[in-house]
Amino acid sequence: MPGDGIGPEVIGSAREVLTAVAGMSGAVSLSFEEHRIGHEAYSEGLEPLSETAIQAALGADAVLVGAVDTVSFPEHVAQPTRTLRERLEVRASVRPSRNLRGVPSRFDGVDLVVVREVTEGLYAGIEEYVGQDEVRAARVVTRAASARAARVAFETAARRRKKVTVVHKLGALPLSDGMFVGAAREVAREFPDVELELRNVDACAMEMVEHPERLDVVLSTNAFGDILSDVAAGVAGGIGIAPSACVGTHGSYFEPVHGTAPDIAGRGVANPIAAILTAAMMLRHLGEEGLAVAVEEAVERVLAEGRHLTADLGGNATSAEVTSAVIRQLTVGGRQTVAAARTES
Repeated sequence: MPGDGIGPEVIGSAREVLTAVAGMSGAVSLSFEEHRIGHEAYSEGLEPLSETAIQAALGADAVLVGAVDTVSFPEHVAQPTRTLRERLEVRASVRPSRNLRGVPSRFDGVDLVVVREVTEGLYAGIEEYVGQDEVRAARVVTRAASARAARVAFETAARRRKKVTVVHKLGALPLSDGMFVGAAREVAREFPDVELELRNVDACAMEMVEHPERLDVVLSTNAFGDILSDVAAGVAGGIGIAPSACVGTHGSYFEPVHGTAPDIAGRGVANPIAAILTAAMMLRHLGEEGLAVAVEEAVERVLAEGRHLTADLGGNATSAEVTSAVIRQLTVGGRQTVAAARTES
């Protein structure tokens, strides 16, 4: 689902890399089915997310999604990504942020994951006018959705450094954040080896920009997590290299963190790295660890080499040039990575 703006360009790059790494493996076959979603489709008289596309997503092993221009939709039109989350019964968004070789950062040792509940909170879409001069928005927090997101966070931490930081603002939101924290505590009992800590959202934001190396997995409600995940991406080097996944009960979709960037859409200069790393997350979700590592290592070699960087990373390369460089690096070191991973498995 290529989306709007630069979405089709960078998702196209990700598809090229996926095709290349699958062909290199000799044991994995990938097939693609494309469906248009987003505001550009809507402006041409199509549905922003058709039932056909939803059924395709439900039947697929995974879904790769480009950025969608959610701001331009009229109030009465449901946002495609929100609908997709509801129909896939997405449990949480998973956004890793880490230092990559060749990408400048103010910090070393950045390696954290923001896990965010993405179906409710302030983004539940419940707003109403109260007279002409007042608007009210409902912040929805349920125990079930909170527990689903918490379980994703603890499962993630169990594979990492075994620490979950639950973000809250209990002083201002004692009932809604109280329920969220309570659900996280209940899930934590199932993971005795994982440390649970509670942190005010403002204190967590401060720590993220002062000592990000102290954080492992950060668990939060929808709006808090949306903001903190972008802060984490900035700390690690920018949203141009930031991947993400939305893990669901009936399916999962994978979408780079950045937006549609209409100012550069169609010019062929968008940074495809976030989309390519998002594709690597998708491969890992599909059980292809060797292919995921091969893609990630190829990306890091391109970044470290510094010859093929887009403008946001200080270079002047086109999207196509970066994509070709990643594929070339796959042929250099990728086969050995894939072979070693398959031998271990």
